[in-house]
Amino acid sequence: MRIRVYPPPFGDYGAIDEDGYVELPEGASLNELMKRLKLPFRRGFVLFCMVNHEKASLSHILKEGDEVSFFALVSGG
Repeated sequence: MRIRVYPPPFGDYGAIDEDGYVELPEGASLNELMKRLKLPFRRGFVLFCMVNHEKASLSHILKEGDEVSFFALVSGG
């Protein structure tokens, strides 16, 4: 299945195709997507992850055509 991903500013973008999609097996969870993207700090970061514009847990099962977006905390001064 294809999942549209709006990636955070870190991770491995090699799994994302030129159209912004990641190919995953049917029944894959959000956690599996995050592993595929090699995102660090999954446990703390999941609070800032949305599936189809709604907060989602790591166990959320993705479906064909879902959109996943990430909101990264940044620091500055």
